[in-house]
Amino acid sequence: MTDFWNLIVESNTFNFAILVIILAVVFVKIDLPGIIEKIKNDVAKAIENAKKEKENAEIELKSAQKTAANTENEVARQLKAAEDNAQNLTQGIMKNTEAQMENIKSNILRVITAEEKNLSSKLTQEAVDNSIELAKQNIINKLNENKSLHEKFIDDSINEIGRVQL
Repeated sequence: MTDFWNLIVESNTFNFAILVIILAVVFVKIDLPGIIEKIKNDVAKAIENAKKEKENAEIELKSAQKTAANTENEVARQLKAAEDNAQNLTQGIMKNTEAQMENIKSNILRVITAEEKNLSSKLTQEAVDNSIELAKQNIINKLNENKSLHEKFIDDSINEIGRVQL
């Protein structure tokens, strides 16, 4: 019997039969059709999710394209607004500068006029003072040259005093 047993164990047919039995038991235990069905369902879900993701990506792409198109318009609008603001600001600054220049010019003219009047007054007073001094010197010189004039001026002054009292 041991020979028979060795013959069976060494036989390929016997080994093949044992392999088929083991595979059948494993196949029944593993539920291979259920696993294949689960894998099939997972692949179908993955494909469905990929389609949804693709649709969402296309929607986002369209939205981004609209935003990009609007961005160019918005940039152009903001640049135009900035240019207009800069131009308005420049004009305002120019007007303010011109007004300040006119105020400064007016103030300068008033100061010059006041200084001219002041200088004219000083020069007039100086001329009057110089004239009086020259007249005084002239009278003194005349009196020193001609002593009879001195007596005549005294007499004339006395006569004038007499007329003023009457």
